[in-house]
Amino acid sequence: MAIPLTRPILGTLGAVLAIGLVACSGQPTGSTDASASGGADSSEPTALVAGVIPVTDIGPVYMAQQNGVFEDAGFDLTLQKAGSSTEIIQAMQSGQVQIGYGGTTGVFQAVEGGVDLVIIAAASSTPEDPEQGINDLLVTADSPLKSAKDLEGKKVAVNAPGGYTQLLADIAVKADGGDPKQVQYVQMAVPDQPAALESGAIDSFVAGEPFGTLGREEKGFRTLANPFEYLSDHAVVAGVWYALRSEVEANPDMYAKVAEAINAANTYALENDEELRQNIAEFTGIDPALAERIRLGTYGKYELSVENLQPIADWSHELGYIKNEVDFDTLIWEP
Repeated sequence: MAIPLTRPILGTLGAVLAIGLVACSGQPTGSTDASASGGADSSEPTALVAGVIPVTDIGPVYMAQQNGVFEDAGFDLTLQKAGSSTEIIQAMQSGQVQIGYGGTTGVFQAVEGGVDLVIIAAASSTPEDPEQGINDLLVTADSPLKSAKDLEGKKVAVNAPGGYTQLLADIAVKADGGDPKQVQYVQMAVPDQPAALESGAIDSFVAGEPFGTLGREEKGFRTLANPFEYLSDHAVVAGVWYALRSEVEANPDMYAKVAEAINAANTYALENDEELRQNIAEFTGIDPALAERIRLGTYGKYELSVENLQPIADWSHELGYIKNEVDFDTLIWEP
């Protein structure tokens, strides 16, 4: 089901994460004609397809798209939805998308697995207040589990095994003195997790908004552990925008303009929270009243830097998500 996300603002877009990878008709990656490299200097806009997971972190870029930021920069932006970073990277390798959104851990793993990616811009950072964590481990109100260590031998739902959300759960278990390898992780779409917890099919899940807020408010779920209390002593960049190194090096001016537009989108989001939440409601299809209450990450405040990426890289290495330390000198692209 293809849903074009172009101006003017469209209506409800459907349930969060319920829509899989859709087809796009953008210009193939690697094209060398004038529109592929001209950006704002071309007579025709450059087709730019962004692979995205339909979550709140896409709000700033969606809002910038609706406000004409990408159009003014010379791009005809299409947001192509996917269920995971793996799907996005596959679409990128086949030339369907030019940039992708994902968690930092997934990018580290892809690079270590041989995909030559570079990070071009920050998408989001963790909340400045750990108590407002957007990825709590939730359990039912009457669950016998008392702390993260109790998850040993229990079923915990994550949207992508071995990815960022599982890493967060492992951090909480490890910090509580438990063995993350003893946790039984179950792959499950984010919208299905609250019902599965309520039915007893799983014992916990790593919350993703708006389902964390919905679970706490409507179902009485309680927080078993907040991974952000242990992740770092300061907010860190957790979501990023990335691209294939070969494409970035072939079209550096274009990708510089893309990064500039993304950074402008994040800065605007930081200064316009109410408008951001309205756009998140439109993009994800959730109730606008709910969008006003959900917890959000931090946008436009923490730059793409080694310092702001290192904590997740360190945890990813310590817990075995990657075998080697991350080489940020080559991973972070600077125009």
